[in-house]
This record gives sequence, C-alpha cells and structure tokens, in this order.
Amino acid sequence: MAWTSPDDVTGAWIGEGVPTDTEQIRKWINRAEREIKYRVPGLQKRIDAEAAEPTPRTDLIETAQDVVAAMVTRVFRNPEGIRQTNVTTGPYTASKTYGGDVPGGLGLTDDELAKLQGAGAGAFSIDLIPTTSPFAAGPHGVSP
Repeated sequence: MAWTSPDDVTGAWIGEGVPTDTEQIRKWINRAEREIKYRVPGLQKRIDAEAAEPTPRTDLIETAQDVVAAMVTRVFRNPEGIRQTNVTTGPYTASKTYGGDVPGGLGLTDDELAKLQGAGAGAFSIDLIPTTSPFAAGPHGVSP
C-alpha cells in the first residue's frame, strides 16, 4: 500500500525546480517506502491500527508521508550526490553544502527514523537517586 503520492512531493516543494515527471517521482516514492518498511518493520501494522481506532487517527501515516516526501526531495534536489558546490559570479562566491552521510542519496535521517519508530528518550533509564532518599520516586519517596 502506497502512503505517498507524487502530489505530496511536489506540493511540499519549496523554490524552483519542481520535478514534473510523475512516473519518475513515483519510482523514487516506491523506493523510499520500501526503505522505510525495511528499516521500520511493523510500521504498516501501526498505521492500520491507528486507522482502525474508534476515532481514526492519521498522525503516523502523515508522518510517513512527510518523511517520504523529504527523502524524495533530497534525491531530486541533488541527483549527482554532490557534497558542496561553489558558484563564482564576478567578485562574489556562493557556496552550498548538502548534508547527510550520502548527499543526494535515498536515506533516512536519524530524526526521521526516530519519528517513524516512535522512539522516546532511549531504550532504558537509570535512576541514580537511592531508594532510601526522600527524593526517590516510589512508595517511600516523592511520587513522579
């Protein structure tokens, strides 16, 4: 099931150079969605579960659409995978640096991956306050 349409990509585009080949956009959307499904197993089940709630939610699918559009936009903005460009006009030089591990490549940023995984602060936490302390959370200390 496709989450994203070519209109989602072109509608989110800022500036000049909006891609017009919807078949090409669709191919990159499909690649991006396959990459996400590989990196975030069970995402489709979570999207389906949100849609099946008594009051259906669309938060997760909208986040997935945003991430796919961002991934595809990065590819179309930098198809050659250039890290940095310099343009000199007269005495002025303008520089543009593309970020990421693979500029222009189809990949998820850490932030995008965390949004899709529903990642919180971390896998676990350690409470360094002794349980005997009056500031400890729990039955003998301060309630959280």
